[in-house]
Amino acid sequence: MSFPPPNTFRPADTFRPYIPYGPPVPAPAPKIRHPNRPPCTTPGKTLYIRNLNEKTKLPVLTAALQAVFETYGPVLEIRARHSIQMRGQAFIIYESLSSAERAHAEVQGFLLFDKPMFIEYARSASEATVANEGGDLAEFRARRLEEREERAHRVVPEIEVPNKILFLQGLPPNVRVADIEHTFGAHAGFVEVRWVAVKPDVAFVEFVSDAHAGAAKSALGSLWLADEGMVPATVSFARH
Repeated sequence: MSFPPPNTFRPADTFRPYIPYGPPVPAPAPKIRHPNRPPCTTPGKTLYIRNLNEKTKLPVLTAALQAVFETYGPVLEIRARHSIQMRGQAFIIYESLSSAERAHAEVQGFLLFDKPMFIEYARSASEATVANEGGDLAEFRARRLEEREERAHRVVPEIEVPNKILFLQGLPPNVRVADIEHTFGAHAGFVEVRWVAVKPDVAFVEFVSDAHAGAAKSALGSLWLADEGMVPATVSFARH
């Protein structure tokens, strides 16, 4: 007797998921969207779903999400849109925290329309939750708007990702390639200096590996002074 493959979702008919047979299939590890905004780990009644199949029609996708997540408890609302900002994403708002916690743990990596769902807790409560708990919606909306405005004006320091190429910016006009090669070539693993002709105040310095570039940057610091009296140039890892 043959069984359907485990951890596989069939969207036809009732949109109900299969019950796995045999050993469970390991869920893929969710990818961090941005190093400056790691996933929220504080449990809440609203789940943020990403990596949804963008080619699926919205009514079909919503019905499939409803069928999957309502098995864990009453769902107050499902928010999914095909706008540019929300494509491939959705929010599932549960009535109870325990339902959200179970769904977060058990549906992580579940295949829906051939793509594994990555699930995180939303960073704030939803209007549906506030209304269901008898809260003041007007006050909630005003506070959320104030928080958004505050975030918009907040400067978040950029996290550098090490790689084998260093980026020099703000080079003085009288600095030569030979000057850069003399300084950076003294460090192990140096390969070459690449000058940007259309933008002479920047240059790229390549090393054989991330470790060699990191060692050179640690030794020289984030500022490089080519000569006394010159404006120092900034030294950072080049963006991929």
